[in-house]
This record gives sequence, C-alpha cells and structure tokens, in this order.
Amino acid sequence: VNTGVVEVPLGTPLRTVVESMGGGVVGGLPVKAVQTGGPSGGCIPARHLDTPLSYEAMAALGSILGSGGMVVLGPETSMPALARFFMGFCVQESCGKCLPCRAGTVQLAALLDRVVEGRATAADLGRLEELAAMVKATSLCGLGQSAPNPLLSTLRHFRSEYEAACAQPPSSPQHHQPDSPPGATSGQEPPAAGRQP
Repeated sequence: VNTGVVEVPLGTPLRTVVESMGGGVVGGLPVKAVQTGGPSGGCIPARHLDTPLSYEAMAALGSILGSGGMVVLGPETSMPALARFFMGFCVQESCGKCLPCRAGTVQLAALLDRVVEGRATAADLGRLEELAAMVKATSLCGLGQSAPNPLLSTLRHFRSEYEAACAQPPSSPQHHQPDSPPGATSGQEPPAAGRQP
C-alpha cells in the first residue's frame, strides 16, 4: 500500500516493514508471501513474517537481503507464475560467460513454462529441483548462483501449487497467467522479463 524507501536496522521483524510501514496488501487482503532481495531473492510465506531481517535469517528461509527490495504478494498470486517471471529476468541478465547460467536458466524457464501452462508432470518438478541446484552450485557469479532462489523458495514453501498445476488439465483457466506477477503490491514492478524463444 505504502511505497517508497525506508531504512531500518538489522533485526527489525519483517512484519514491521510489511504491515506497519508498508500497509500490507492493497484492499486489506491477507499477505500470502514477501519476495525479498530483488529478482534473485526468495519468497517468504506469511507464517514467517515475524522473522528478523538479517542475512542469516533470510538465508535460513531460502532468501536473501540482497538489494533490500520487497514485493508484498496477495492471496491471488500464483507462485509458479511468479518464479517464471523472475527466472525470465535472470535469463535476460545472464552475461553468457558460463554454461550453467547461460543454458541452465533458459532450461529452468522452459520447465516453468510447462508448469504454468499445465503441461508439466510430477517428473518435471524433480528436474526443476535438480537443475536449480546445479545452476546454483556451479555458476561463476552471483547472478547465476542466486537465479534459482525464487524457484527453490516457492517450491519449498508453496510446493502444493506446483503439484496442483501438474495435476490440472492444460485447458484449466488456472493456467492462463499474466506475464507479470499477479497480486504484487510493491510500488515498483520488477524489471520486464521477456524471454527469447
């Protein structure tokens, strides 16, 4: 609701920033999750809003402090679609120097397309996790090492949404998601995330 830049000391509870300073979700809807740290940060579910803002606490939940950016997500947000959006950004930002990032992010984006469009199988979820772990462990720079964070954190905390997407027929309206993260209520939308075919 309230957008802008605030400075808080380390150790401040995430809830203080999201609800007291930020005003929560537009329309008074409940907070579903908070994506922290910029495009390669992770998604923290609402049940962890009392977590203090620290490098260690964010890492324990699969996220980062990163740039300090936060996107507050409402209940209608599709977490697989959100992961796809941020993976698309990382595909475009990759310098292409190392193969894990150059090719791995493209393959992750393609697998996320399958999930969001209702074409994925349960085996694809295993492939997503295996490939994301490889990209994270073997990329040369921080971009590739952190690119899988939105995917891995949403798989960790919202796995049921991925499993439900795999169980739905492709014609289900649930799979027709916009290209930007639905339900995001930050003042500034993440950078455009188009992907090359």
